[in-house]
Amino acid sequence: MNAVVLTVKASYVASTKYQKVYGTAAVNSPVVSWRMKAPEKKPLVKREKPEECQTRVRRGSQKKHISPVQALSEFKAMDSF
Repeated sequence: MNAVVLTVKASYVASTKYQKVYGTAAVNSPVVSWRMKAPEKKPLVKREKPEECQTRVRRGSQKKHISPVQALSEFKAMDSF
Protein backbone atom coordinates (compact mmCIF):
# COMPACT_ATOMS: atom_id res chain seq x y z
CA MET A 1 0.00 0.00 0.00
CA ASN A 2 2.92 2.30 0.68
CA ALA A 3 4.15 1.87 -2.91
CA VAL A 4 0.75 2.97 -4.23
CA VAL A 5 0.78 6.11 -2.09
CA LEU A 6 4.30 7.02 -3.20
CA THR A 7 3.42 6.44 -6.87
CA VAL A 8 0.33 8.63 -6.67
CA LYS A 9 2.27 11.33 -4.85
CA ALA A 10 5.05 11.30 -7.45
CA SER A 11 2.59 11.43 -10.35
CA TYR A 12 0.74 14.36 -8.75
CA VAL A 13 3.96 16.29 -8.25
CA ALA A 14 5.09 15.53 -11.80
CA SER A 15 1.78 16.61 -13.30
CA THR A 16 1.48 19.85 -11.32
CA LYS A 17 5.07 21.04 -11.05
CA TYR A 18 6.58 20.10 -14.40
CA GLN A 19 4.32 21.21 -17.22
CA LYS A 20 5.37 21.62 -20.82
CA VAL A 21 4.40 24.91 -22.37
CA TYR A 22 3.73 24.42 -26.09
CA GLY A 23 0.44 26.23 -26.40
CA THR A 24 -3.07 24.84 -26.00
CA ALA A 25 -2.13 21.33 -27.18
CA ALA A 26 0.11 20.89 -24.15
CA VAL A 27 -2.79 21.41 -21.75
CA ASN A 28 -4.74 18.43 -23.10
CA SER A 29 -1.80 16.04 -23.56
CA PRO A 30 -0.71 13.92 -20.62
CA VAL A 31 2.48 15.06 -18.93
CA VAL A 32 3.30 11.77 -17.22
CA SER A 33 3.66 8.65 -19.33
CA TRP A 34 3.26 5.38 -17.48
CA ARG A 35 5.76 2.69 -18.38
CA MET A 36 4.86 0.27 -15.63
CA LYS A 37 2.78 -2.83 -16.25
CA ALA A 38 -0.39 -2.94 -14.24
CA PRO A 39 -0.26 -5.60 -11.52
CA GLU A 40 -2.43 -8.68 -11.84
CA LYS A 41 -5.77 -8.46 -10.14
CA LYS A 42 -6.16 -10.76 -7.18
CA PRO A 43 -9.40 -11.56 -5.39
CA LEU A 44 -9.93 -9.85 -2.05
CA VAL A 45 -11.28 -13.02 -0.49
CA LYS A 46 -9.45 -16.26 -1.05
CA ARG A 47 -11.88 -18.90 -2.24
CA GLU A 48 -11.49 -22.39 -0.90
CA LYS A 49 -11.43 -25.38 -3.18
CA PRO A 50 -14.56 -27.56 -3.02
CA GLU A 51 -12.45 -30.50 -1.83
CA GLU A 52 -11.20 -28.51 1.16
CA CYS A 53 -14.63 -27.24 2.19
CA GLN A 54 -16.10 -30.65 2.79
CA THR A 55 -14.46 -32.51 5.62
CA ARG A 56 -14.83 -36.21 5.98
CA VAL A 57 -17.25 -37.40 8.61
CA ARG A 58 -15.91 -40.42 10.39
CA ARG A 59 -18.08 -42.98 12.04
CA GLY A 60 -17.72 -43.25 15.76
CA SER A 61 -17.25 -46.53 17.54
CA GLN A 62 -20.46 -48.48 17.76
CA LYS A 63 -22.00 -48.60 21.20
CA LYS A 64 -22.75 -51.98 22.67
CA HIS A 65 -26.41 -52.36 23.48
CA ILE A 66 -26.69 -53.93 26.92
CA SER A 67 -30.07 -55.09 28.03
CA PRO A 68 -31.37 -53.50 31.25
CA VAL A 69 -31.45 -56.90 32.96
CA GLN A 70 -27.73 -57.40 32.40
CA ALA A 71 -26.95 -53.90 33.70
CA LEU A 72 -28.94 -54.55 36.88
CA SER A 73 -27.34 -57.96 37.33
CA GLU A 74 -23.93 -56.31 37.59
CA PHE A 75 -25.11 -54.21 40.55
CA LYS A 76 -26.76 -57.19 42.23
CA ALA A 77 -23.50 -59.11 42.01
CA MET A 78 -21.72 -56.27 43.83
CA ASP A 79 -24.32 -56.20 46.62
CA SER A 80 -23.81 -59.87 47.42
CA PHE A 81 -20.25 -59.33 48.72
